[in-house]
This record gives sequence, C-alpha cells and structure tokens, in this order.
Amino acid sequence: MSHEKDTAVKVAWKYYNEGLTQTEIAKALNLSRMKVIKYLEFAKKNHIIQFKIDLEQISDMDLQIKLMEKFNLDDIYIVPSANDNSIDSITIAAAQYIEDRITSDTMINIGYGETVSRTLGRLNISTKYKVTFVSLSGGVKFYMPTAIDQASDYYTNPNYKHYILPSPLMVSSDSLAESLVNEQSITDILEMIPYSNLTVIGVGALNEKATLVKEGLISIREMEILKSHGAVGDLLSQFYDIQGEVLDLSLHNRLVSTEVQLLKSLNNVVAVACGIEKKEAIIGALKGGYIDILITDENVARSLIE
Repeated sequence: MSHEKDTAVKVAWKYYNEGLTQTEIAKALNLSRMKVIKYLEFAKKNHIIQFKIDLEQISDMDLQIKLMEKFNLDDIYIVPSANDNSIDSITIAAAQYIEDRITSDTMINIGYGETVSRTLGRLNISTKYKVTFVSLSGGVKFYMPTAIDQASDYYTNPNYKHYILPSPLMVSSDSLAESLVNEQSITDILEMIPYSNLTVIGVGALNEKATLVKEGLISIREMEILKSHGAVGDLLSQFYDIQGEVLDLSLHNRLVSTEVQLLKSLNNVVAVACGIEKKEAIIGALKGGYIDILITDENVARSLIE
C-alpha cells in the first residue's frame, strides 16, 4: 500500500469510525487540516470510503407489497424518482442490490443495453469473492467502460471472470445467426447460463431512446411497425405485447441471444428499469412472468398499480 493510500485509510478510519473532527485528526497525525480534507476526498474517490443507503428505508413498504402481490414478484426495490438522472439513481441501487448478494463463486448472467452496462459500471465487490459474469447476448461493446463508470472495478478486478459472447447482437440473415449460435465458442458460453445465481437485465421501450435504435439496429420506422403488431417492449431484444407474449417476428431469427422464455427458468432474474415511458414495457415483462425482482423508480412503481 502506498504512503498516500495508507494515510488516507487512517484519516478515514479516525473520521468515520472514531468520530474525530478534522482538526483532531490533523493533530493526531501531524497533518494540516487542509491535508486531512484532501485525504478524505482521496478516500472517497478511490473507494476506500463506500457509502450505502438502506434501500428498505427509502421504499414505500405498502407499495412494495401491493406490487409484489399483483405481479407475483419475489422482491422489489423502489428508488426516489429524479428529473434528469433517473438512470444514475436506478443503476446505483441495482449495483448495491447485486453487491449485497454476492457470495463466494457467484455467477451472474448479464443482459444487453445501457442500463445493464451502467449497473455493471457501478459495481465494487470485495476482492475476497470470485465472480463470473456471463453474457446473455451478443453486443460486447456495451460492457466497455464509459466516462461515468471508469472507476468501477468491473473492468480490473482480478477475481472477476468474463464470458462475453464473441458476436454481434444482430446479424444479416437467419442462417448466419444459426451458424454463430452453433459455434463452439458461443455454445460453451450459452451452456453456462442455466447455472447462474443471478441474472441482470434491462427492459426496452419502443422509442427513439431505445438502445437498438441508438445503435442503428432498428429504425424509428421499424419501431412504429412493431407497435402496429402490438409490441410494447423488449427483453434481450425480443419484442412482446402487453400480456408478455413474444411476437412472431422475423428479426428475432437474426439475433444471437438467449431466448427470452429461458428467463422463466433462471434463478433471481433482476430487471432494472426506470422512466414512465417504460411503463407498458415493464407491465408486459411482469405479466409474462420473466422477472423475479424489479428495481425501478417511484413514479413507475406508482403507475403500475393505477
């Protein structure tokens, strides 16, 4: 451990565990008060200090119970709605949910899209645990760090193993998709999926903000056609109606992805989704029985029982 980090640990310990003031710490460690402040900032930035909020305390328990009963959920976490940064709040909560459930040799399936990628970017799991991440679909670039989450240890922790499908999410033809799925390098990863302890997915809505649209895989015009067929959302890039029934669409045959029906047989499927524009997509996913645990914001949660 470097001198700077060692001192930061001592400063943080005295401030948060021993309850000393900054002036008292400065005197005890022969530092200036400004140095103490800088070491505290260093400790926060480098995750020496990690704050966690008890999610149970910020959730409306009555609302939780109603939603769990209505949609047959195992669990639900509701975070306060935010005007501009709901995705930040929801992914922080989702990362904390995951961290709190990690044990030795945990295997986590990971879905596709911005919300899942941001959640992974928030993770900071103790190095005493070995964690295996397995992708449910192609589209590996969504697990590259962004400016927001570069501090995460998801990309650097030596105790993490990553099994990411080495393929695009969507290819040009049915035959090519079938050939890729049957490649040994992909088959080996897909066969790991049923043995997971936890599965983390996003819920896609049909609008211009959808990851599939942003990445140019589906156009706005095609989205409108999907809506005319009754689509309200997608899981693992497979579209379904308000009752959760997967639509019979030719584009599904061009995906390199786990079939959405498999979610029903997996352990602890966690859906991370926020924003009132995703209301119908979330309802369809819940009615389809694909989700065990929902992490969402208060506005969405309240809309689900209207």
